[in-house]
Amino acid sequence: MPRSSDVLVHRSRTIADREERTLTADVYCPDSPPTGTGDSAGTSEVARPLVVFVYGGAWETGSTGQFARWALDAVEEGFVAAEVSYRLGHEAPFPAQIEDVCEGIDWLIDRADEFGIDSDAVTVVGHSAGAHLALLAALSDDEFGRRTDIDAAVGVSGVYDLRADDHERAGESLPLFDGRPSAAELRRCSPITYVDDDADADAPPTLLLHGSEDSVVAPGQSARLADALEAAGNEVEYDAVAAADHVFLHSSYHYPAVRKQVFSFLREAL
Repeated sequence: MPRSSDVLVHRSRTIADREERTLTADVYCPDSPPTGTGDSAGTSEVARPLVVFVYGGAWETGSTGQFARWALDAVEEGFVAAEVSYRLGHEAPFPAQIEDVCEGIDWLIDRADEFGIDSDAVTVVGHSAGAHLALLAALSDDEFGRRTDIDAAVGVSGVYDLRADDHERAGESLPLFDGRPSAAELRRCSPITYVDDDADADAPPTLLLHGSEDSVVAPGQSARLADALEAAGNEVEYDAVAAADHVFLHSSYHYPAVRKQVFSFLREAL
């Protein structure tokens, strides 16, 4: 497996120019040129599964770079890794954020040859508000313009039902909206509402992690989404991580175990 020194980082690649900002991606690949494509017609051994990381920040802050350690390790684990940017709530109201994430995923797959990506093995990993967007991308089909199929998803410390009263901004004006959102708007932006227990299982395999001591987002958010996915017949794993807070995935104490759990799950899911 490549060492960190063997990783080539394509930093701040332009995805699209928005009025509010330029959307960018940081792409992490082995430092060797790809010789194959991710097309089903003939996937090369060089083509690797893609993991797209979506950063958090309560939809108010955040930037690419938050998952740099994860992205470097993802390459060591056999993936091509990328972080994609998106407009924040004060820049543009919902659904700008999820549309940007979906466009970033599609942009990466459109360049599968350049980065050595296997387009039949695409995963998303998000934290906090980024977990909300990652799971929304994974569960909402083409509701927000995504063309690329998502083959596995991981959410950490995420908000998945913005209608509920057990998250940080409950009862407040969410930064995703201009003013107080309507019930229809809250439903549309909640990943859990895209899980239909009357339909055949159609969600990608999903891993949900949540710290038992999270004081920002209630662990019940992850537990309820896991229950809904399981009831609909989907493959889901839920782990309430003992003695872990909202940002445990970036802590030196929890990182080795969480890294192993996440990448083991992704490899098995693909």
